[in-house]
Amino acid sequence: MELNHILLFTAIATSALVVLQAFQPQSPGARARAAIVLIASALAWLLARPIAGWLSAIVWCALLVVPAFLRNRAWAAHSRYRPSGSDRQFGSDRGSAISVSPVVLALIIVNVAVFILELLAGGSTNPMTLHRLGELDTHFVIFRHQYWRLLAALFLHYGPIHIFFNLFALLLLGPALERQIGGFLFAVCYLVSGIGSSIAVVLLTKLRLLEPVQLVGASGCIMGVVGTWTGFLLRHRHAPLARQRLRNIFVIVLLQLAFDLVTPRVSMSAHLGGLFTGFLLGLVVPAKSVSARLPISQMGGSAAPRAIGED
Repeated sequence: MELNHILLFTAIATSALVVLQAFQPQSPGARARAAIVLIASALAWLLARPIAGWLSAIVWCALLVVPAFLRNRAWAAHSRYRPSGSDRQFGSDRGSAISVSPVVLALIIVNVAVFILELLAGGSTNPMTLHRLGELDTHFVIFRHQYWRLLAALFLHYGPIHIFFNLFALLLLGPALERQIGGFLFAVCYLVSGIGSSIAVVLLTKLRLLEPVQLVGASGCIMGVVGTWTGFLLRHRHAPLARQRLRNIFVIVLLQLAFDLVTPRVSMSAHLGGLFTGFLLGLVVPAKSVSARLPISQMGGSAAPRAIGED
């Protein structure tokens, strides 16, 4: 996975979501700046492809990230002097703020701990280390029945860039879903979706529709979170903004597929397997509360920046 591709994908994905009003509310100025980032990214891809991601990232930071950071700082300073009731009302519109939830935090800690183990065991990009710790080697799963790799590979990552973007995507997508369905069900959806992505790769390999591969990463789990959101929102499609958020998810999935097609060493099969498994879970998983507010505006930031990685 190349950082240039990841940066380009992140700039395009988040800017497209701003243009489509995935982050509520958005001013016309923010949408105009996001459109400029999209145009700059397209020109960079056409004229300077080897550094297109870096150029897009510079424009993206200057026009979207830095202004958003400054606005959040101003809001945080202002909220200290507001009464608690008005502060809650003021803050209720700030859906793009990043928060954390217990299970998401626990998953981040586990992934970081395993990554440290990789470094101590020989390096996170060392093929022998990854194989020894449990990468998804389809040959060993099919012919040596090492099914434990279906789960172990979900917590391994190939290099710091890989784990950073996966965990960043989890932080963007996960907390809101965890608040909707509860921590236990969120953990189940995360893990089952990841295992589903691993099984999909193994089955396609066994059917000779896919060459034998070695994969690591939480990408299937995170796409499973996207899939769970899709199924969950379809069941609650009459809730406020649910249909708009479904459209946003559709855009996220399209952008992810486009990223998979142009980025080497990324498994579209694993992503689709996790997405489909999560979708099935989302159709049946109950909401934690009866409330139909669905406070999930922060989910639009995903994507999937996710450049979700090697699998």
